[in-house]
Amino acid sequence: MRNLMTTGNVSMVLLYEPSTAKGRPVPIARINDASMILLAARAAVAHAQARAVHLSQVDELLGEVEQIEADRLVKTLALLIPGLIEAHVPVVLSHLQ
Repeated sequence: MRNLMTTGNVSMVLLYEPSTAKGRPVPIARINDASMILLAARAAVAHAQARAVHLSQVDELLGEVEQIEADRLVKTLALLIPGLIEAHVPVVLSHLQ
C-alpha cells in the first residue's frame, strides 16, 4: 500500500483557537517531522477509540457508530502515515479486517 507521507504531502499545523466566538484560529507552527506526525496520529486514534468505548457504555448503538468512525480514521491515516497500523494494538487491527 502506498502512503502519501513519503512524498511530503502530510504535515501538521499547530493552531491557537481563541475562546471567543469572534476569534479565528491562528496558525502557530507547521510540523513536518514524520515521528511527530505519527505520535499525533496515534493520539488521535486512541482518543477516537476511547470515545467509542465510553459511548458504548452509555448507548450501544451510539458506541458502535463511533467505533465505525474510529475505524475510518485509522484507515484514512494509515494511507497517509507509514507505520501507523504496525504501531497499533490488535483491537484496532481486528476492526480493519
